[in-house]
Amino acid sequence: MGTGNQPLWQWPLHSPRRLLATLTIAVAVVVGLSLMLNSPDRGQSEAAPGAPAASASPSTPATPPPSSAAPAPSPSTTDYGQAIETAKAFVKAWANQRAGSEQAWYAGAAQFATDELARKLTTVDFRNVPANRIVGKLRLTDTGAAGRTEVAVPTDGGMVSVVLVESTAGWAVADIQPGAQAVE
Repeated sequence: MGTGNQPLWQWPLHSPRRLLATLTIAVAVVVGLSLMLNSPDRGQSEAAPGAPAASASPSTPATPPPSSAAPAPSPSTTDYGQAIETAKAFVKAWANQRAGSEQAWYAGAAQFATDELARKLTTVDFRNVPANRIVGKLRLTDTGAAGRTEVAVPTDGGMVSVVLVESTAGWAVADIQPGAQAVE
């Protein structure tokens, strides 16, 4: 591509059209690689059909899991028992109608949540949480993605689905939504 004794790196500088073409190709390659490497479904199976939309409470909008989570360990090292325990502790705190104050309720629930969900919890009136306690056995509902799982939690206000993400610090709740179907 270089002409005569002209180095290859000078070829794009020969004309504005060459420079624009080179920059366009470079940006396309970077964007394409970025999309491929950061795709949330890269190498994972699709979510179960009919999965409910995510929300922090029945009145809060859906959001994806946080992108600031540290890389998850491989599936062979995943401890779903710890995920279930984290979901249980979170739902107990989330459904605690006797917390006394919003600050006490928030502190109880936020300690098990990702930073993003903790920010959402600041907008929730704990007196409007539709549950008071857990009434049955917790079950995994989705373990298809490494570093992410869902747990069905039966409460006196109905079944809730707790989405958890794994980081180097352990499991954290990324979302809670009404309704869930346990995998048998």
